[in-house]
Amino acid sequence: MCRDVIFMAWLKQQFSECTLIDATHRDVDVLLLLSNSAYYVAYYDDEVDKVNQYQRLSLEDLEKIEIGPEPTLFGKPKFSCMRLHYRYKEASGYFHTLRAVMRNPEEDGKDTLQCIAEMLQITKQAMGSDVPIIEKKLESCQEGYQRREDTKSNC
Repeated sequence: MCRDVIFMAWLKQQFSECTLIDATHRDVDVLLLLSNSAYYVAYYDDEVDKVNQYQRLSLEDLEKIEIGPEPTLFGKPKFSCMRLHYRYKEASGYFHTLRAVMRNPEEDGKDTLQCIAEMLQITKQAMGSDVPIIEKKLESCQEGYQRREDTKSNC
C-alpha cells in the first residue's frame, strides 16, 4: 500500500467551489493539500471546526490547470480563479474551481493561485509527466461540469 506524504498545504484560505446544486459561487472554506502523488480538496466547516468532506485526486489524473478571471455575467470580475481539470474513471470533464479571497482588496489572488499551480506542476513533473498551466477567461461552472459521487464525508 502506497502512503501519501503531505508536503504542501494551503489551509484556512477562503475559496469558492462551484457545484451543480448552486450555480452561483458560494463561499466555503477549502483546504488544499498536496502530497507526493495526490492532492486533496477538503471542505472545512467553521461552525464545528472540522473537515466534513474531502476528495483525494491522483496527480496522474490532473489534466490541466486554468487560471483566469472568475466567470461573471455582468461587470468586471473581482477575483482570479484556478480550475483544476482531472479525469475520473478514465473520463475527462471533471474539475474544481477555486478562488482565493485576499485580505488586501487591491489584490485579485492571481499570484497566490499561480504559485499553487506551479507547485502542482512541479510535483507532477517529479512523477515523470507534466500538466499545462493555461491563463484564460474561465467559462461558467455549469459548462462541462460533471459531479463525482465519491466525495468522502466525515460527518
